Amino acid sequence: MTADGAVASDADRDAAASTLAAAVAAGQLSLAEHAVRLNALFAARTVDQVAAVTADLPALPARRGALYRAVDPYKIVVIGGSARRAGRFSIGRFCSVTAVGATVDLDLRSAVPAQPEITLTVRGVAARVAITVPASWRVSDQVLVLGRRQAIPDQDAAPGAVILRLRGACLGGTYRLTQA
Repeated sequence: MTADGAVASDADRDAAASTLAAAVAAGQLSLAEHAVRLNALFAARTVDQVAAVTADLPALPARRGALYRAVDPYKIVVIGGSARRAGRFSIGRFCSVTAVGATVDLDLRSAVPAQPEITLTVRGVAARVAITVPASWRVSDQVLVLGRRQAIPDQDAAPGAVILRLRGACLGGTYRLTQA
């Protein structure tokens, strides 16, 4: 650990580099800005410094390839295929993740909550659902899982911290909740 955060791994840098490349492909960054950000990315030493390189980029729409996919600030629905939501985006008071025979990765570390309390309903059938929550948020996890579960215990946070209430069920598949 350094004074301002956890030491960044190569995987953290690779994920950020992929985000930058996707932003260039989507026309959100020029090649010159991409080069500047890549230099900053590979000079970054902490996870916070790596995240700062992509923090101002809007979240990209999900890639094609699923039988059905809808991703917005209030719901993610995926039937077959996969969806990843990460980066800076607004997250509403009541949200849902629905996955059937699919993979959903929801990274809330750079999300901007619309309210100080968020209720996220998770519904999964033969799916892999992975949710990453900022370390500063308070988490209450009440997702019923009939399958493989890897989750953090409920924990309190500082007064005034965002509260994330997880509800729902995952039948078959995997449910993973991490805090970073």
